[in-house]
Amino acid sequence: MRLRLVSLIAISMIASCNALADYALVGSAYVPAAHGEIDIEKIDRQQILVTVILDHLVPAEKIELGLTHYIVWFSAPGELPVRQQALEYDAGAQTGRASIPTRLREFELQITAEKGDTPNQPSDLVVASQQIREK
Repeated sequence: MRLRLVSLIAISMIASCNALADYALVGSAYVPAAHGEIDIEKIDRQQILVTVILDHLVPAEKIELGLTHYIVWFSAPGELPVRQQALEYDAGAQTGRASIPTRLREFELQITAEKGDTPNQPSDLVVASQQIREK
């Protein structure tokens, strides 16, 4: 019995050693049905992996004519937003996903609807955002 308990504790510690936190992600007024989560996983001492998953995400062109992509931005406190990447969008499933490594530990994550996949700055069409704070 004691060996089983020690084994279970060791397995749970190993399984959770890289997990940091999860954050809820709720769609804005532009896509009110959208919802999902942000998973944070420790890569190493300096980097974390931020995985964004959004469900019930309508195609960008349904928000406004000419929009083609959803872009993820990170804004460190006191700094301008920096484009990370476009969400991998599945129109059939209406889902968006991105996995982004970063050294940032405190930032605002925003997802915006854009006319291309490499804009220089975010549009005002914020579909979801969340404050991230990891130790």
